[in-house]
Amino acid sequence: MNYFTLSKKSSIAYLLVSLLLVGGCASNRVNRQTYRPAEARKVDKASQFLKVHMSNGYVYVLNSWEIDDTAGVKGDGKLFDYNRDLVKEGSFQIPFRDVSLFETNEVNPPPQIVAMSLVTGVSVALTLYCIANPKACFGSCPTFYVWDGKRMQVQAEGFSASIAPALEERDIDALYLARPTNRDLEMWVTNEALETHVIRYAALLLARRTENGRVFVTPSGEFYQTDSISGPATATAEEGDCLGKLSAVDGNEYFSTADSANLASTEEIQLRFDRVPGGNLGLVLGYRQTLLTTFLFYQELAYMGNSVGYWIAGLQQDKLGFAKAVKSQLWGALGAVEVLVQDKDGRWIKEGEVSEVGPIATNVEMIPLNIALPESAKIKLRLTRGLWRLDYAALARITARVEPERILPKSVVRGDSIVDNKAKEEMSGIAGPLVTLPGDKYSVIYRLPEDYRNYELFLDTKGYYLEWMRKEWADEENAGMALMMFSNPGKYLRILAPEFKKIEPQIERSFWSSKYVEH
Repeated sequence: MNYFTLSKKSSIAYLLVSLLLVGGCASNRVNRQTYRPAEARKVDKASQFLKVHMSNGYVYVLNSWEIDDTAGVKGDGKLFDYNRDLVKEGSFQIPFRDVSLFETNEVNPPPQIVAMSLVTGVSVALTLYCIANPKACFGSCPTFYVWDGKRMQVQAEGFSASIAPALEERDIDALYLARPTNRDLEMWVTNEALETHVIRYAALLLARRTENGRVFVTPSGEFYQTDSISGPATATAEEGDCLGKLSAVDGNEYFSTADSANLASTEEIQLRFDRVPGGNLGLVLGYRQTLLTTFLFYQELAYMGNSVGYWIAGLQQDKLGFAKAVKSQLWGALGAVEVLVQDKDGRWIKEGEVSEVGPIATNVEMIPLNIALPESAKIKLRLTRGLWRLDYAALARITARVEPERILPKSVVRGDSIVDNKAKEEMSGIAGPLVTLPGDKYSVIYRLPEDYRNYELFLDTKGYYLEWMRKEWADEENAGMALMMFSNPGKYLRILAPEFKKIEPQIERSFWSSKYVEH
């Protein structure tokens, strides 16, 4: 298990920053209410702040206002963009047509803190599944659907670990099951959860493949042509044979249950490959996460509770790199899927790892192997129990490294019929970014080369998303536990193990049954 370790100086500084954030808000309890534009008359005019969430992701924080049933909202305050950077301060006239949500706040923290979080009660009305298991409510970063030969299937989820503006990053996903039927490839981009998505761009990467081979991407973003792809002769987990579950990217996955005493406990899977081809080889894995990280993320937000704005604002204002440390603590404490190869002396040598975050879409990546393998080779996967769902394992001979061609959207349709040239520019990285809210759907067309069947397709995205706080979570606010995730992740994962085990048998059903919207 690899734990992210801060230097002693950085650790102390980070803890002080965290304690200052917690201490600065410990006495403030936030009572928030939300209203749709049609409910403007119901807004509590006695509240300290009115937050006006706009359809483009901007937020007005008004400290004085009045609502006109026809003209909209007039008030004084500040306007923040999708990064929650200050855009303008003064008096504003805001028409109803551009408003997505009103929110009131009955405390008096700085406007920058107020702007960083959204608490909504809408999740209570979703389904019985969400009420019964609030930590298993559906959540997702942007989801991308592509035709697989039978239906539009979700094949990628963008920048899954980018849970705050400070953690924005690029993400490359193989569209492994994509089956274009003509040169115009259609992709659906959806927001199916209670989240705000900020998409800097969404481009296709096309890599030419050989007649009998495929192209795979590595975790570091390198692309390789391969051939002679073959699965293992045997695959054995602690529970027994799992070969059938690793034979194809088909949704028939191997996964285990989490340890009841320690969510960081590991397991191993033994693979044996016979008739190994000569040359440079790579291990191809198809995998995704279980809902363990979803539970941990939601639980951490619950512990942050009504003070979540302070925490996120603290990360966003960080100039010393602590945001990246937080991300490494949050996801790194659980560990990756490590790939170990047995050398000629019987020693197990670690050759690499895969660790893409997200429970929605299957990732297909390749780890290049530096050790020459014998004709009969042994490879071991070391992974955290109950964290990973494995769908595919194979050896592939690497024939060449390739540079993919980048293709931007040809056209974008919002909803079912509205041609949206502005969204096209935003998704191309020319303007933007594209900001989506729950229920939004865009159909994006990419123009492929005439010989499109000779290319492997990948999705290249960049951005971040903001999870909407559920009021069911806020009752668990506990600054000490929130801090423990960063200061002592080992202890944190032991404490939460019994809580996760209580909902583990039902978590998959609850998650998939509580989507905010279906596409």
